[in-house]
Amino acid sequence: MKRIFVGHCLPTVLALTLLLTGCLSRPGTERQNFALQTPALTNTAAAAGTGVLAIRSCEVSPLFANRALVYRTGPNTYETDPYAGFLIPSGQALSIPVRAYLANSGLFGSVSEPDSSVLADRFLQVYVTELYGDFQKSGEPAAVLSLRVTLFESEQGRAGKHLFQKNYTQRVTLSKNTAAAVVAGWDQALGQIMGEVVNDLRTANP
Repeated sequence: MKRIFVGHCLPTVLALTLLLTGCLSRPGTERQNFALQTPALTNTAAAAGTGVLAIRSCEVSPLFANRALVYRTGPNTYETDPYAGFLIPSGQALSIPVRAYLANSGLFGSVSEPDSSVLADRFLQVYVTELYGDFQKSGEPAAVLSLRVTLFESEQGRAGKHLFQKNYTQRVTLSKNTAAAVVAGWDQALGQIMGEVVNDLRTANP
């Protein structure tokens, strides 16, 4: 009975800890499920490039790969939110808007879906190294997103010659200490990063 009691109380204890330390402002204890904003697909036919780009699902560091949102509370300490998380795994949640940003870029003839049978000319890999709400300093909350983008030529359906690689990071200051504010910050950070990615690929993509 003791083990069951502790297991059921742990999320409540964690939530109270966050509230008492001033890390997070929570309106209630109901579960919140989030999805990142996806830009609407636009008609880029007039300016579209050639070839097909395939984007595999974004891989996220094991530190942040769960659905639960992660908050950094110190140099080496993190907390997971028992009441707020992604609707789907974080890697899939990121890959959906990333694909839309690149489909709208006009750099490629098309951007294929993960299970598409269309042979791609280029492969893009995305590895997310940081994805957390930063509550280390009282009164200075921020959303942090860092990722590495790698572009390859496609050789018989597999990644071939390496064409481009770069690390990107954005830190967005938040006006509120809430889970919703953290996700909105990630939306902003991803939009800024993808703007940089598109500009860089415009030069790197032959």
